[in-house]
Parts: sequence; structure tokens; C-alpha cells
Amino acid sequence: MNLQSDGLERVTEKFMKKLLGILALSLGLFAGQAHADIAKMYYGIGFTDGKMELTNAADGDRSLGTINATLGFQLMDYVGLELEVGAASDQASSILSEPLVQYQAALLRLGYRFDRAGFYLLGGQARLDIDKSLNSTDAGVAIGGGINLFGSDTTSLNMHFLSIDDGTFTTASIGFQYYFGGFR
Repeated sequence: MNLQSDGLERVTEKFMKKLLGILALSLGLFAGQAHADIAKMYYGIGFTDGKMELTNAADGDRSLGTINATLGFQLMDYVGLELEVGAASDQASSILSEPLVQYQAALLRLGYRFDRAGFYLLGGQARLDIDKSLNSTDAGVAIGGGINLFGSDTTSLNMHFLSIDDGTFTTASIGFQYYFGGFR
């Protein structure tokens, strides 16, 4: 690698660490300032089929089984912050022990609730840790969206899509989310 790309990688990595640190600190400050507002937090887990664009276009794409976890904080009725982490592999037994792809995303969540369904859009920044045999990217813009279907006031079935770095890595997941204090 040349010196310019090494410098760019270091700057990108520093930026991602600062962004994730600022968002984590913000979540901590919001939670610390409003102890009664724990009702606005949620967490979730999802199981997905991920798709990885390979560096060599002739190789096409690679399908990877993925697991992800989400932690979110609803700031206002329609606006929230969401942190998502995930791991992916082509073998189910190695998703957590030896993943081919790991990602972390800090996202702004814009949503609307209608009766027992919630619809949302996501946008933010993500960091990718990819096996070098697949692709050489390491960070990018993350966009996505999803639907929550509430079976009770606190638990929802979640269908979620996330695209990182212009489709270099995408996930389409189904999982569950738990809302402290309920969704209303």
C-alpha cells in the first residue's frame, strides 16, 4: 500500500472512533440526565442473510449468514439514535468465533407509528472489518429502514434492511425488539 492510502485509512479509523465515541457519550448523557426516561430505550437481536460484494467483479456476490444486535434511544416521538453491531460468515458455526465480516453502525432513526406498526428510516456511518480475501473496504455510509409489528406494548417483530458503503455489504434481517416502558 502507498503512504496516501495508509494515511487515509488512519484518518477514517480515527473519525469512526470519534463518531462512535460521541454517540455513545450522547446516549450516556441522555440516559444520565433523565433516569425516568429509561422507558425510551430499546434493544433487539436479528438474524439475517447478508450479501457481500466481492472485490473482483467477476466473482459476483457472496451470501453470508449474519447475526446483529441493536441498542436504541428514542429522543423524541419520531427521532432516535441507534447503535448496531453484527457479524457474518459463510458457515453458521463460525459466525461469532471466526466471522468473515464484522460491522458497527451509528445511525439516526426517523420513524412513524401507526396503530401497532412502526415504520422507520435509518442513516449514519458504519465501520466494516472484512476478511481481506473478500473486499478491502473498511467504512462507509449506512442507510436502511424497517418495520416493527408490535404483538404487545413492549415487544415487536422487527424486519430490517441495512446497506453499508453503497451496497458493499447489505443485510435483510428478521428479529425481535424490546421497548422499555412500551411503544406508546
